[in-house]
Amino acid sequence: MNILIIRFSSLGDLVTLEPTFRAIRYFYEDSKISFLTTGIGKGLYQDSNYFDEYILHKSVFSSIQKLKNNKYDIVINLQCNKPSHYINFFLKKDLVVNKSYSFKDKLLGLKVKSKTIREIIEATKSISLNKIDKYFDEVQELIKLPVRQKSLLENLTSDKKYIAISTGTSERWLSKKWGIDNYSSLISKLIENNFQIILVGSALELEDSEILLKKYPQIISFVNKTDLTELKNLLANVDIFIGNDSGPAHIAAGVGTNTLTIFGSTDIKHCVKFMPYTGSHEYLKPNEEIKCHPCYKTKCPTNMECMQSIKVENILEKVRIIND
Repeated sequence: MNILIIRFSSLGDLVTLEPTFRAIRYFYEDSKISFLTTGIGKGLYQDSNYFDEYILHKSVFSSIQKLKNNKYDIVINLQCNKPSHYINFFLKKDLVVNKSYSFKDKLLGLKVKSKTIREIIEATKSISLNKIDKYFDEVQELIKLPVRQKSLLENLTSDKKYIAISTGTSERWLSKKWGIDNYSSLISKLIENNFQIILVGSALELEDSEILLKKYPQIISFVNKTDLTELKNLLANVDIFIGNDSGPAHIAAGVGTNTLTIFGSTDIKHCVKFMPYTGSHEYLKPNEEIKCHPCYKTKCPTNMECMQSIKVENILEKVRIIND
């Protein structure tokens, strides 16, 4: 059987879909499963057995061109936005399973309940109910990203506990940043408490990492030195991850690492603490006097009062809770 799964974005969503990908592979163990995704999806799952082929999506037209000669028994559309429906329209396929909106639902603006993992499998119409019942009776739907590569930390020797820190977020969400000065003060205190600090992130965090390395030469930086697969496997080998509300927090939680997420403009309902991850997960949000939280503005129109209300002492207390 030839199966295509469609999901482009976002990093957090791609992480939380892990139990869905795992279930599809379980039920279609001998099928060829292709994944139409971005480099993010490939980076998260290329060291798993969930997919036989990765087709990188760049645009609707390019994806149609890549797929137009293929024939699929089942297309499982986990994206369900208009671009994914446009692509699906031009595919040769026998059956389509949409996680949520159909093309008609999307065009008409109708509200549609997302299918559960079980409902997605049932909708493929190829698996017996007895087999489905047995799987979901025995398997917990916990998010567990596959980890198989050797970690970049394996050659390092230290009797200290490792804390990974990411100081940044996406270019768009400046309002999510706790700030380099706050992170610098936090790192100073963590070093005093005998933690080994690991910096992680992309090119967006290079300026921060250079500032911190000059001030604290004993920290180790992997900023802009890892792809997603390497980052995932690195985070699987640290004791705690600390960062703003962004993708790396989901990656760390997805590999079972304890996390502490700092929230500013966004709501704590997005925190990994409230999702089916393993590990211990904490969060910090602005104090109750900050009435504009959560504003969901990508750039703060005032002076980042929300982030200023979160103190280093608050972070250290949460670290103690996780570390006990």
